Amino acid sequence: KVKSYEAKRVRIKAILSLLGIILNSAVQAEDLKTGQLPRWELGGGLAFFHLPDYPGADQDRSYALPFPYVIYRGERLKADREGLRGMVFEHPLWDLDISAGGSLPVNSADNSAREGMDDLDFSFELGPSLRLKLHDSAMEKIQLRLNLRALLAVDGFPAMNYEGWMFNPELRWGRRLSDAFSMRASVQMRYGSADYHDYFYGVGPRYATAIRPVYRGSSGYNSSGAGLNLRWHAKSNWRVMLGLSYLDLHGASFDDSPLFRKNSGVYFGFSVSRILWRSSVKVDSNTQD
Repeated sequence: KVKSYEAKRVRIKAILSLLGIILNSAVQAEDLKTGQLPRWELGGGLAFFHLPDYPGADQDRSYALPFPYVIYRGERLKADREGLRGMVFEHPLWDLDISAGGSLPVNSADNSAREGMDDLDFSFELGPSLRLKLHDSAMEKIQLRLNLRALLAVDGFPAMNYEGWMFNPELRWGRRLSDAFSMRASVQMRYGSADYHDYFYGVGPRYATAIRPVYRGSSGYNSSGAGLNLRWHAKSNWRVMLGLSYLDLHGASFDDSPLFRKNSGVYFGFSVSRILWRSSVKVDSNTQD
């Protein structure tokens, strides 16, 4: 069991490195004088973050992981500070793309609420995102994002299991404070399907105990939250990001689950990265979000 879990963790770390552009909010370099950006940028970095084992858990962990710094500014496929996105339709006032997110695995042996249960696998969310551009300029952006994503749990890569869906409306505000500094703030709400909530908070009959009764997740309200990211373009090749977010789970549809232990959670992240190579081909910075 221990060997299989350690082997899984090695695979998970490899996956996280490949998907670092999804799990880390990388900063894009902008040349304000020419209004042009390299089509692609490549490099590497190190991310540090602290977060609960899962939303609603009363235990948390600190992580330090290397990640590839990958920026690609194509017409349809984009990998930038927003993560990995596939542009389906683009308009000056709104666009439709494919976006992704993810969560880290949890070893149930290290979590008192889940002790004796199956581990939570590394998972990622994938689905369409409708972005309404309420204000869009080179210095400031305000967007309302309507994200609908499927939860896919990696059960021995590349095998994946569908674990429900999440609807996530989000209001984002971004501001470039200077050539070197930028910031972004957001508020959001989350609603999940019964399967989605059951993946994190469900307790099957085989895992029930005297203090952990059988529980089946139900659909409905999940949480609301707010976040703040600060980014510093240190000289021309270095990037520094500091992120802080708060998640409130009061009134969640799964608040009667025995695995639900805490009504709120704080997430902290810090990353340092360096660009090593850039494309000589330039693209218009005004088309980049």
